[in-house]
Amino acid sequence: MILARAPASTANLGPGFDAAAAALDLWNHVEIEEGTFAVEIEGEGARELPRDATHLAVRAFALLAPPTGYRFRFTNAIPLERGLGSSAAAIGLGLVAGAAASGRALDVRDLLPLGARLESHIDNLAAVLSGGVCIAWHDDDPQVRRIADRLPADAIAVVPSERTSTAESRTSLPKTIAHADAAVSAGAAMLLGAAIATGDAELLRHAFRDRLHEPFRAAGAPLFGRVKRLVPEALGVTLSGSGPTVIVWVEDAVDRDRTAAHLTAELGAEAAVLPVEVAREGAAAQSREVS
Repeated sequence: MILARAPASTANLGPGFDAAAAALDLWNHVEIEEGTFAVEIEGEGARELPRDATHLAVRAFALLAPPTGYRFRFTNAIPLERGLGSSAAAIGLGLVAGAAASGRALDVRDLLPLGARLESHIDNLAAVLSGGVCIAWHDDDPQVRRIADRLPADAIAVVPSERTSTAESRTSLPKTIAHADAAVSAGAAMLLGAAIATGDAELLRHAFRDRLHEPFRAAGAPLFGRVKRLVPEALGVTLSGSGPTVIVWVEDAVDRDRTAAHLTAELGAEAAVLPVEVAREGAAAQSREVS
């Protein structure tokens, strides 16, 4: 039997568009046993995800080992199309499980280029595979560096019931932006990297100023502006990936619990309010003997 798990992730972290991401302590799991090929799903997406070889995790598994002759049981906690990296988690899950099935010891540098065949935007996938906080980019091949175990802040995910398609969200982005806006975002991205590398929460507060993507995606994430108004004392509020989930960043666990209670009271049934930690570990699999 192979047991594997992969975390959720939040990409961009404000000004780190298509580059920065953090893994989150919210996990999808799979149990894989030898037997007649089958796909079983519990939890998020159980009524809509495919139960055949087109399942994204099975496709990722197939890059390393033939899925025929295995039974896959997925248990999903990551909501679909909410900006929390459910697709990247599925790919990461399949990759680490496929590596275990093939008996190959592969690290993030081996797995990321494989996963990029299924997911061209690699920021989420880099965080899923590496854990912690990552920077991803393309040279000739996809590259990733894990730069920290966590951000100098605690996080709260505000997850609405509405969904967002990443592909559709990208159509809202302009082809060009003003030089002044680019300068603001470039400076903010430098502050973001410095804040994460040094663990400086005050620098992080000043880093959360994006003009590359969040202003253009705000219409598809109606809670983004509202949450900002509800928590003006927070270090920052970022759109998670393409949204609609919003991440609120606060200084410590006391602020996190107080802010989460406030948001729950204000938003009610409009959104799930989830205090989350940055996951220090990335996707992983282990083999066990079945007695």
